[in-house]
Amino acid sequence: MATPTSLPASFTSGQVLTAAQMNDLRGAFRILQVVRATDSTSRSTTSTSYVDASISVTITPTSADSDILLVWTALGKKDGSATEIGYRQITDSSNVTISGAEDGLFGQVSSSDVFQYMTLVGFDSPATTSATTYKGRFRTHSSGGTVELLNNQATGQMFALEVSA
Repeated sequence: MATPTSLPASFTSGQVLTAAQMNDLRGAFRILQVVRATDSTSRSTTSTSYVDASISVTITPTSADSDILLVWTALGKKDGSATEIGYRQITDSSNVTISGAEDGLFGQVSSSDVFQYMTLVGFDSPATTSATTYKGRFRTHSSGGTVELLNNQATGQMFALEVSA
């Protein structure tokens, strides 16, 4: 796959790119494939430790130089006894948290239920052409409350996008 590293470091006014440089520019940073998973079953937990959200995507990169952009969306809810809905994360098959793919708290300390759409974005450089699986996990931040992923009301989705180097 062509990379932008073969392009000139700087350009001058009126400079014309060669055909090879144009091809390198066209081949760089493209989305090579998209894998999508959906979940329409609600999930809940009272655990302060991460639990499986039962949503995952498996992608087989076409190049070991490719990067993977991950996106997970879901409708979340905390009940009145939970102080916050807690964290969500995207992990690889070894349960290693993907760069940028750990969310903080949402929902206010309140006696009422709080609903909020959540979008989590992560980035991985797996350096392999083997199938790689990413999964969503979630937890409550404080003990004594329940948090839910309301996939039956708004289908949860996870995307893995292979980006050329």
